[in-house]
Amino acid sequence: MTESSIMQLRVTLKDVKPDTWRRVLVPTSIRYDQLHAIIQVLFGWTNSHLHSFSPVNDPSTEYGMVMPDLDMGDNMLNESENFAYPDLEKGNVIYTYDFGASWTHQIELEKMITMKAFVQAGHHQLPVVVAGRGPERIEATGDRGRAFNARNIDGLFAEFAGSWDEAY
Repeated sequence: MTESSIMQLRVTLKDVKPDTWRRVLVPTSIRYDQLHAIIQVLFGWTNSHLHSFSPVNDPSTEYGMVMPDLDMGDNMLNESENFAYPDLEKGNVIYTYDFGASWTHQIELEKMITMKAFVQAGHHQLPVVVAGRGPERIEATGDRGRAFNARNIDGLFAEFAGSWDEAY
């Protein structure tokens, strides 16, 4: 790992009131499929819909689940084979969840953090949510769901980390 191997991301759900965003720390080695899973937890989504990622500075590039049975266009790149950091280093990335409702999220790389600073801040796992605002949304209606709760989100991240360790 490099000296600054942790990204601080701000993920903002666009076009909703009140403003809804989450600040999360993730490793620079994160792939788009992993970032998808993290965003699902951050916003209380149920992973029931298709999604894609597209760098703002290169909107013709799109990452998502490549499914041969489903026509997702010829330009869809496999999210499980591509890392988010190179795109985020160049600018924001848009994550769209549920192509019908078009829940649009802007992902911004706010800053890089060293492992030393991460540990000194008392963190013990990645990913970790460090701030946020605004409630979750109910996918089908767009109504407000549960209030933002960093402790609950980090608890879910810890459960996932444990299951990932057991699987590998």
